[in-house]
Amino acid sequence: MRLKVSFLILVSFILSISLRGQGYSFEKVPDWVKEVKIPSKLPVSKYEIMSGVYEMLLDYQINLEKNMMFCREVRNVVSYSGITNASQISVSFDTSYQKLYIHHLYIWRKWIKTDRTHDLTLELMNNEQNLQQGIYTGQVTAYDILNDVRKDDLIEFAYTLVGKNPIFENGKYLFIPLEAMNPIDLLSMRVIYPKDKDYVYNCVGCDSLIQTSEKDGYQQIELKQEDIKALQLEENTPPWVIPYKYFTLSSFRSWREVNTWAQNVFALKKDPELSDVFHELFSGAETTEEKINKIINFVQDDIRYMGVESGIGSIKPASPEKVIKQRFGDCKDKSLLMVSLLKKIGVTEAYPVLVNTDLQSSLVKLGPSNEVFNHCITTFNFENQTYWVDPTIGMQGGDFKNISIINFDKALIIGKPADSLHTMVQVRNTPPDDIVDEYTIESFTEPAKLKITSIRYGLEADMRRSLVEYISANKLQEIAEADLKEQYPEVIKTADIDLHDDIVKNIFTTNYQFDVGGFWQDGDKGTNEAAKGLWIFRFEPQTMYREINKSSCEKRKYEYAVYYPLNFVYRVIFHFPKPMIIDDNYTLYDNNVFTLEEVIEQLSSNSIQIEYTYKTKSNSIKPGDYMKICEEKNKIAKQFPLVIYFPK
Repeated sequence: MRLKVSFLILVSFILSISLRGQGYSFEKVPDWVKEVKIPSKLPVSKYEIMSGVYEMLLDYQINLEKNMMFCREVRNVVSYSGITNASQISVSFDTSYQKLYIHHLYIWRKWIKTDRTHDLTLELMNNEQNLQQGIYTGQVTAYDILNDVRKDDLIEFAYTLVGKNPIFENGKYLFIPLEAMNPIDLLSMRVIYPKDKDYVYNCVGCDSLIQTSEKDGYQQIELKQEDIKALQLEENTPPWVIPYKYFTLSSFRSWREVNTWAQNVFALKKDPELSDVFHELFSGAETTEEKINKIINFVQDDIRYMGVESGIGSIKPASPEKVIKQRFGDCKDKSLLMVSLLKKIGVTEAYPVLVNTDLQSSLVKLGPSNEVFNHCITTFNFENQTYWVDPTIGMQGGDFKNISIINFDKALIIGKPADSLHTMVQVRNTPPDDIVDEYTIESFTEPAKLKITSIRYGLEADMRRSLVEYISANKLQEIAEADLKEQYPEVIKTADIDLHDDIVKNIFTTNYQFDVGGFWQDGDKGTNEAAKGLWIFRFEPQTMYREINKSSCEKRKYEYAVYYPLNFVYRVIFHFPKPMIIDDNYTLYDNNVFTLEEVIEQLSSNSIQIEYTYKTKSNSIKPGDYMKICEEKNKIAKQFPLVIYFPK
């Protein structure tokens, strides 16, 4: 299973292995495939499409009994910019269980067909873009660049992928998107399977297009749709929103059936021998709670994250003994190891858990299947309290009773069968993060001293700990300095970054010190007569603008993603060179998405403090609420700037 690991710089590369002629072959179109005619050209403007090329025909035909998927596409090159994209042919597949059959490549020029099939010189390339994340997939891409492609050509390419990962056994699952970022003149889909199979299918947003029939002992599902418009996406749409029509089919009728399959996959042939780990971890005097903490730390930190995810290995976990011996594993390997260790110390209610990191609660919309998960975590019960642990997160602080984890919402707890997915419920008592910017201004003409203190708790502390481990403290200071230079004309570092990590309490503290200057405006040098004789400083709370910023408020079709849970207090303290008297002020903004409290108060005759307390309540803004929330955010952002005047 594949999980995107935070704070890793993704370095993508493609290594050619020159296996020309291996892994694929040229074959005729299977007999069970039905011919679909290329539609006539529709009046699609080049300004309506991306990259200068679009699909005139997308034809998917799937034979579930034979585990074969036939694909045929006809690309229309509508502009010169589309030639580069259109002339690249590629198909990705897993050679451990799949074969690629190439059927034909035709070039239609002025509706005259030329067979260019045997001009193909496909290279098989290892496209291991995720090696930096510790993931080896074993997938390859058959790739070729076509010669002599011109504007207005039609490129027709047909192939079939044969085979299915044996770990899924006889289970069947399809997920087929029916819209794309470019227009489609005709999309044709056909699925056939023996009529005695009781599969469940659904076409979201397209039920009226489905046609079913029986022929020669086979059930047939067909869908055809013409003139499909380009998909219009909205900024900041959450990953759990599926903004297009799609077709699903599954051989599973309940999540209970999926759980039975998962139990077989995660089952161990014998009780694992883990005594060496126990000798390594325990002295013999630990309490059960102390043992739980040591097990979690061991699996998270001492077993490095690395996944060999080709074929069966993409789903079936390695045995705990193997993971211990090699000292690496991916999410499912580490989860099974953690569960095995917990059970050895008497925590009998410990289970691996399958989740989807993107879809989260929307997972249920895809229907029961063993192919909809992309991550594995762990849950266990101790003293009537349920805990959730992600074994792939390294260097987590605190103990298991307050350990942090992303809430993936819907989860399949392997070994606790139920007709529906479980819901992750977490009790968090993490204090709000505390960020303080303290300015000591001794002169209107000389730089001010700025001290920035950031205290992070819980998952935020874990994230910053991982970030510093990866990019170094010096790089973190460079980032902070670059941010300040966007606000102030003069920024000089006056001390090295100071980090303090209390991993026991999971508190991560960062201190920066800078001199910042050039932000006071001399009113005598401007054209505004009212500013004559004044020093003027317009303070913009950049930290707050990251959460509350001005944006275009338009009606939305989809949800708007919100970072959740987010809870912090941001304080700005000014020590001025002259006395300043202000009226204390308190303002509260409260809606169903966030709360914001702003408190302005006098600390002394020369000092004032502005305190912002911000907390999100939801992970998204519903489309019907967006306009109102957006307008309120714009109003708040407009009021944020603080203009400070001092007479000369």
